[in-house]
Amino acid sequence: MRFMILSDTKGKYNGINEKVISKLLKESKKLKPEPEFIVLGGDNIAGSSDKAILVDQLEGFRKLIEKYYPHKPLLPIIGNHEVNNEPTDDSYEKVFQIFYSDMLPGTCLENYNNTSYYVDYGDTRLIILNSFHYGELNKVSEKQLAFLEDAASKETKNKFVFIHSPAFPTGAHFGHCLDLYPSDRDSFWNVVKKHNIHIVFSGHEHNYSIRKIDSAYQIITGGGGEKLRDKYKDKKGVLVAPIAKHHFVIVDVDEDFINISAIGMDGKILNKFKIEK
Repeated sequence: MRFMILSDTKGKYNGINEKVISKLLKESKKLKPEPEFIVLGGDNIAGSSDKAILVDQLEGFRKLIEKYYPHKPLLPIIGNHEVNNEPTDDSYEKVFQIFYSDMLPGTCLENYNNTSYYVDYGDTRLIILNSFHYGELNKVSEKQLAFLEDAASKETKNKFVFIHSPAFPTGAHFGHCLDLYPSDRDSFWNVVKKHNIHIVFSGHEHNYSIRKIDSAYQIITGGGGEKLRDKYKDKKGVLVAPIAKHHFVIVDVDEDFINISAIGMDGKILNKFKIEK
């Protein structure tokens, strides 16, 4: 199984960096086989307090993706920009939910506007969480944690979690991600370890990095078009230091291993990482 992750693609024109996104998608189309589905890692648009503008941005972004991948499933993740950074209610989530209503599965957590859910592809379970729900910014609430525990408890060969805000940021947002609430972050990571989740994918920091915390891997992929940042503060468990280049990520899941490839705008591999199962 192969899938692609594209995160932090926002820009100034209609909320997206169309130039960078187009180059990345064009390079991804050269790969054989093509990805079966695409994970949109959050902050894929700039967002706006004006919901009409928000809809225009979401529509423009999705049209651009579908220009290259017209029939691929999309798995959207909420970032801070999709909810206007510091939301005072959940109305932006509701716009997001309506826009992706044809893509979202029926496995969503109640009262989160279909932004926390899981989906299965064969023997692989992908669990999506919302780290910017109103009143729970940069936090995995008890309700989401229970949802994660239940979803991750199923015995499947492969388990991945996606959440925009990293549990262990490396630099640019150090101290302002899930690490803002260390106790809640640790409870989240304990569930990750308990249920043998292979990788937690995040964005938010505009680079690419890999670290191993205890038995689980965290991969940050935030290089889809936003201004790149290579600040590097926390080195604990870092296996691949932050790479500040625009990229997308390809995940290949095989019987005995998982291959991660970060690929730049020129089609060259920035990093290749293999996890033996």
